[in-house]
Amino acid sequence: MGFTIQERLIEMTDEEFFDHLFQLFTYTTGAEETYWDYEDTGETGFDIHSCSQDGERVFVGYFDREADADFVTAIHGCLPDLIRRLYAATDSSERYEVAFDECQQQLAEAEREIRKLKKQIAEYRDDLEGLIA
Repeated sequence: MGFTIQERLIEMTDEEFFDHLFQLFTYTTGAEETYWDYEDTGETGFDIHSCSQDGERVFVGYFDREADADFVTAIHGCLPDLIRRLYAATDSSERYEVAFDECQQQLAEAEREIRKLKKQIAEYRDDLEGLIA
C-alpha cells in the first residue's frame, strides 16, 4: 500500500520538503524564464498567464476569485527567492551551531585547566605549610 502525499510530506525533513517544493516549481509553465500574471476577463474570472520578456503570453489556468489568482501568481514569483533565503538562513544557523559547539568545547577545556591549576595551587600551599611548620 502506498503513502499519500500528506503522509510522505510529514516524514520529510525541512530540507527535503523545500527541495520537493522547488522541484514542483521547476515543472510549472515557464518557471525559469517567465513570470506569471493574471487578468480579469470579466465573464470567466481571472486568467493566469505565463509571460515572457518578449511579450509572449501562455495561458496557465484561471480562478473565479481575484484573491486566489493574486496569491498563486505571487507565490509562483517569489518561491525560488524564498527557498534560496531559507537555505542561506539554514547555512548561517548551522555555522552558528558549529561555532557555539566550538566555544562550549573551549570553555570546558578552560574549566578543566582551572580545576587542574587550583589543585596544583592547593598542593603547593600544603607543601609550603609543611615546610613552615
